[in-house]
Amino acid sequence: MIQAMPVPGPDHTTGDLDALAEALVEVRARLAPLVLARQERRRTGATAAERLSTPQHLTLLALGDGPLTMTALAGATGVAISTATRMVQSLVREGWVAAVDPAEGDRRRRPVGLTPAGREVSDAATAHLRSRIRSLLDHLDPGEGAAILAGVRALEKAIQLDDERRARAVAASSAASISPSEGAGPDSGDAAAGRIPSRITPR
Repeated sequence: MIQAMPVPGPDHTTGDLDALAEALVEVRARLAPLVLARQERRRTGATAAERLSTPQHLTLLALGDGPLTMTALAGATGVAISTATRMVQSLVREGWVAAVDPAEGDRRRRPVGLTPAGREVSDAATAHLRSRIRSLLDHLDPGEGAAILAGVRALEKAIQLDDERRARAVAASSAASISPSEGAGPDSGDAAAGRIPSRITPR
């Protein structure tokens, strides 16, 4: 059984973080099979909205405010363009997403949007998800429900901060790699170390 642990404060130690990380790994290992088992049980006799996968639902939600290009849709859902393309193709086959004529006539950036059926199934899936979560929370007292919400928000913050830190590290690494090498003058025919020549001379 997982023991309750105090949340580390601003002066938490490495040991605190290691213990908390270990507890969360254990929670994930125990929680994932429960979630997957519930998903399998819901497949029998489920409606289209109830069978909607999380990636499908998130894609439909991203299109809820209007059509998006594939690049914009990939950014909104946090996946690669190739992944977004495959997801859209599956939703097109279901009749929930369709291509939309671009306003400026650029067919290379043709956006996709929800069909009436797609909006209907998206709304139904959202209502079903809300009902399922409410049913789970009904087993808890108000304090436990509030703790879950606070924990999820804290996890969201942690992910955002970690992404920002990684982005800064990548930017710093890129900046270091394109710094001019010592001794490479502006009239040198060679590119500075780590830099790509601005012009390629035909052979």
